[in-house]
Amino acid sequence: MRRRRGSRAFTLIELLIVVAIIALLISVLLPSLSAARAQGRAAKCLAQLRVFGHGMAVYANENRDVMVGGRLPKLDACNWYAEILGGTKFRPNFAAMLGRSVGMPPFREPARCENIIDSEQQPGSRQNFASPLYICPEVADWSDERNFSYGYNYHFLGNSRLSDSANPTSFKNWPVSLSKIRHAALTVAVADSMGTAATVPIDHRAEYENNGNNVDAYGNEGFNLDPPRIDPFNGEAAGYPDHRTSVDPRHRGKGSVLWVDGHARAETLRGLGYKLGPGGEVEFDGNNAQWTGNHQDLAWTPGFQY
Repeated sequence: MRRRRGSRAFTLIELLIVVAIIALLISVLLPSLSAARAQGRAAKCLAQLRVFGHGMAVYANENRDVMVGGRLPKLDACNWYAEILGGTKFRPNFAAMLGRSVGMPPFREPARCENIIDSEQQPGSRQNFASPLYICPEVADWSDERNFSYGYNYHFLGNSRLSDSANPTSFKNWPVSLSKIRHAALTVAVADSMGTAATVPIDHRAEYENNGNNVDAYGNEGFNLDPPRIDPFNGEAAGYPDHRTSVDPRHRGKGSVLWVDGHARAETLRGLGYKLGPGGEVEFDGNNAQWTGNHQDLAWTPGFQY
């Protein structure tokens, strides 16, 4: 008689060992994959800022050496407005104004007036950016033009707020000539912005709100990027005198920063001159040497000189 040889199966213990090994490998690999994805998003963010850097140079070249303003002020429901790439826009911020220079329309339907509601049910003053170029990939839902993921060094490069509401051209510090910025490689232009949440301790910050106005929420007034030092008597800030914005260290403890000369790199808050309180809140007194354009540690006041 021929003896039939039986096949040997895995025992339960052997299967459990295999499963445990696979689980161990996954636990080891997942943090590495997560870090690689975060590094990729940070690299993409820097690349986008370099595009803005090119756009700023083109904008100044086409506008008699004048740098872009932070955001056009509000006079009434339809003014100020400007022609941007894609149409006429009510109170465009600096990024929307750069749309023509970077060759990318910022909005699907630029609204001419504040009370116009677009196809996404957004008012003319709070439209959402349509292109990924305008949105930091680390915070992909921060698309509101006011609660924006990128902020502009408006204090020293183009503060287009009005000093006199009765005078529609009484801009606080605009136009600013690019040639006035004597240390372009040492002057912050655009960076990841935290919004006015920077003022409160980390544990008290609220989640981002599209179309929101919560001063404690991430991204609130993010397009206004305040420098480290703010004059307590005659200064300027996004929520002056009680709130301020700052760079957001959203990329593994660092923020992506574009400098006036067009290069971009990641920086810590302390490396940019900010001082932090015990709860991680950003204080009003820091070092402005990398913000003023002349590499001096000065706060902006109405009499500021480059």
